[in-house]
Amino acid sequence: MRRSNRVLAMALGFSVGVWSLGDIAALAAETSTHPELIRQEMIQYGVGANLKLRLADGKKLKGSLVFLGEDGFELRATPKEPPRHIAYGQVTEVKPTMIFYRAKGQPDAIEARRTVLGLGVGHHIQVKTTTGKEYHGNIQTISTDTFTMLPDRQTSSVEISFSQVQYVEQNLSKFAKIAIAVFVAGTIAVIVLVVVYVNAVNKSF
Repeated sequence: MRRSNRVLAMALGFSVGVWSLGDIAALAAETSTHPELIRQEMIQYGVGANLKLRLADGKKLKGSLVFLGEDGFELRATPKEPPRHIAYGQVTEVKPTMIFYRAKGQPDAIEARRTVLGLGVGHHIQVKTTTGKEYHGNIQTISTDTFTMLPDRQTSSVEISFSQVQYVEQNLSKFAKIAIAVFVAGTIAVIVLVVVYVNAVNKSF
């Protein structure tokens, strides 16, 4: 491999590696998940939920939860396929396939709750209710019929019924948006500099 090509490959590898650091850290945490915690999560989502899973062997699955047992559950990938039995101990992560919710007609309290569960306590979200109110803030607690959140720049929490959720989704903070923008700009700058360097080296031969 020519020197210029090696430099370009190293730069691209560096960029991909940096993007992957978060995934590596998350995977390290996921692999320590206890089967009982996974079982409780499954119970919270309930039969009928569309979920995506990460297994201990690294495989990823998607499907509809059709059965919950003591030691495992059944997931159906497509309506035409038979359900697959999976032990709770095989799973390291479970999330809804969609972590945003928008009502189509009347609000669906079950789907709204599944989305909030998938986002999780502490997550920064934006939510609009059927009364027309819109909030941006962090999830504090999640119960069967309601959840509480602390709106930005406020000291008092608000309680929202899942049956009143018009839409709810992730809302990155201003700091997070700036950090992502800076990181992306830095990565692009590195790649541009490498390309310029490669072109200069190629012209010198």
